[in-house]
Amino acid sequence: MGSFSTDLANQSITDKIMTDFGNALYRSRGVLWRTVHGIENEFIADNPLCPNSTCHTVLDNLSEGYYCTKCEKTYARKKDHSAILREVRSSWEGFQTLKQPIYSLDLPPTKVLDEDKEDGNYWVQARISEKEGKRMAVVYFGERIHGKQEKNDYVQVFLDFDDEQLRFDKNNKNPMKLLAKLSAEFPSSTTSLEKNDKSQHGQ
Repeated sequence: MGSFSTDLANQSITDKIMTDFGNALYRSRGVLWRTVHGIENEFIADNPLCPNSTCHTVLDNLSEGYYCTKCEKTYARKKDHSAILREVRSSWEGFQTLKQPIYSLDLPPTKVLDEDKEDGNYWVQARISEKEGKRMAVVYFGERIHGKQEKNDYVQVFLDFDDEQLRFDKNNKNPMKLLAKLSAEFPSSTTSLEKNDKSQHGQ
């Protein structure tokens, strides 16, 4: 009886692995692919599906290509199934990272201010940010507002280290409404914003 129960438990795990599919389909090499949720990870299933929108039958792997028994249609392939499966899995793994932020391991992590610095009238925050692997400083400052702080109540300034640029966010308060001049000195250039300068760099 103990052996029988163990066999049932193993079968249950196997059934779950084989039927716990992902909630999206991926088109590649002229056919569709789905993912399988394993015990510890998710991966592309071994066999593709028919790309016909009214079918999606699991295709048979034949020497001449992938064959749909329902549509009675063969989808030719240029490589062996094992090579195609490796390529599709690699493409899918790369696709999963497209929305992830990029951090540069070549740049040391830096903290500018750990917390707000303020007095009775003004406050300032600063941090190091990264966008597409590029490092920049972001400085926020503004007047103290009692109640809810809106975007046009404070300034957001960007210091782009790689392009040596000084910019501010036009959706926030213009820094020249608080300052007469804002200057940034980079290794090979100096850039500044002045109160009466009409060519101010906003983004």
